Amino acid sequence: MKKNIRTRVILLTLSVVISILFFLPSTPWYPSFPSWWKNYLPSKGITLGLDLQGGIHLILEVEEDKAVENLTERTANYMKTALADKKLAVQSVKRISATEISVQYQEPGPKKEDLLKVIEADFPTLNHKEEKPGELVFALGEGEVKRIKDSATTQALETIRNRIDQFGVTEPLIQRQGANSVSCFPYPDF
Repeated sequence: MKKNIRTRVILLTLSVVISILFFLPSTPWYPSFPSWWKNYLPSKGITLGLDLQGGIHLILEVEEDKAVENLTERTANYMKTALADKKLAVQSVKRISATEISVQYQEPGPKKEDLLKVIEADFPTLNHKEEKPGELVFALGEGEVKRIKDSATTQALETIRNRIDQFGVTEPLIQRQGANSVSCFPYPDF
């Protein structure tokens, strides 16, 4: 029985000594240790997770409607360029709402059918919504609007993940939360 207790005490003491040796590089005194110590004994300190380094929990909301507006604005600009390249002179091409683009043309000028053919061929995500004299109105379809919103949230998620990964953060939890939010825990203090 005495032998069994003695063996346990020796193993416990050995475990404590080894633990202290591995812990010492994490202390503020480690830089003052002799060089032979750093060469022959452990030199890498304990790596703290972000939660122990002072990480925080963030929930970021993506401005999905702004993403749709921006795409509609860019599409209007591309449309203006495409119509000019096809030699179809129009008065204006502009975004009139978050999902609608107005093409105003002057009679006599380009035929409405030519405009429709070019726009429908080059911009398949737009639907011809309504016609007024000298004006065509196109709108993004509901499926396209949903795709843009989903893409904006996915892109935000990937951007945040890439920015956190460049700092070498171990095991960050970055995930989509709801339809238009991204949850980050822990998040480094930049």
